[in-house]
Parts: sequence; C-alpha cells; structure tokens
Amino acid sequence: MILSIENISVQDDVVNVEAIVEDSCVVFKATRFDPEELGPGLCSASFTLSEDEVLPEDEDELVDFIDSLDLEWQLVDTSDY
Repeated sequence: MILSIENISVQDDVVNVEAIVEDSCVVFKATRFDPEELGPGLCSASFTLSEDEVLPEDEDELVDFIDSLDLEWQLVDTSDY
C-alpha cells in the first residue's frame, strides 16, 4: 500500500513513480526467536497508460489508482542521501 507519492513523471505513455510503500524494507532482521520486521521505504515503479486513460489529479485518487495496479515496487537505494 502506498503511504505517499514522492515523485511522478510521465514520458509519452510511460509513468514513473517514486513513493513511500509500506512493508517494503527490512527494519529489523529475523532472529532465532522473531521473524524479520518490515517497514516503509522509498520505492519506484513504472507502468504504461492506455490512450484513453488519464491520471487522476486528486492525490488520494491518484494513490488509489496506482495502488489498484498492483505494481512491482523496487526499493530505491538511499544510501547516498
């Protein structure tokens, strides 16, 4: 689930999104007694818009629209930040 959209860009019909996605990165590694704990992280994903599709302008509607696509989110390396 997307917590917030950080950046979105559209080139031709390809939409690139950077968002904070819940349960996307390991916060605490698994131990012998406890499973790993996941937390929110900055992720990126891309998708293609069909000709008749338009991105919602309202941020909540945009988050709902992107969440409904069930994208493959990739964790962004933020180690240089």
